[in-house]
Amino acid sequence: MKTVKFKSRSKFIDSMRGFTIILMIFFHFCFDLYHFGYLKIDILRGPFWYFLPRLIVFLFLLAVGMSIKLTHEDKIQWEAFWKRFFKISAFALIISLVTYFLFPENWIYFGTLHAIALISLLSLPFLKRPYLSLSIALLLFIPSIGFDRNIPWFLLPHESWDYISPFPWVGASLLGIFAAHKGVHLWQFPDNSLVKSLNLLGKHSLKIYLIHQPVLFGLVYLFKQIL
Repeated sequence: MKTVKFKSRSKFIDSMRGFTIILMIFFHFCFDLYHFGYLKIDILRGPFWYFLPRLIVFLFLLAVGMSIKLTHEDKIQWEAFWKRFFKISAFALIISLVTYFLFPENWIYFGTLHAIALISLLSLPFLKRPYLSLSIALLLFIPSIGFDRNIPWFLLPHESWDYISPFPWVGASLLGIFAAHKGVHLWQFPDNSLVKSLNLLGKHSLKIYLIHQPVLFGLVYLFKQIL
């Protein structure tokens, strides 16, 4: 297990995750301010607000693909994989249950963690096939971006506050596999305090993901009640 952890740890990936965490916190804080009427923005159709969450999802899943390739470089470490898979799936289920009772009109049934769990599983057959990974990623993203054509995934009647279909988004993980084969995870950032902070955030990205929005939403809600 120690060897697996060493091989899957990349400062570049941690820094990328840390940067993505900052983008996510910014977006969710703005969403909370919008939800409570403190920020007047077109968060559903404005070009910036449309692009930002998709960039966040892309970067997270790119990191997923790169990490999976590094962790299972020689062969699939099934014990480690299933442990992480069920851990993420359990947190995804908790998010669904909590949002179902708190926000029944917008509860999350297939959000970021749900997608990460399934996409991690779907990515396994491509770990040693970088060019096939790249080809399938392009076949998924080009029709999606250019023509809004995607492989169907299930939709419930209500609008979920977080919905990430595995198609085309598994393509981001496959691009991550391709990038790891090409050594992108070995790229070096300057060794300064900013990069070290991003690394720290990246190492604890799951914990931050789980707690940041309840904290932000709760603080804005309390501020609303006090005023």
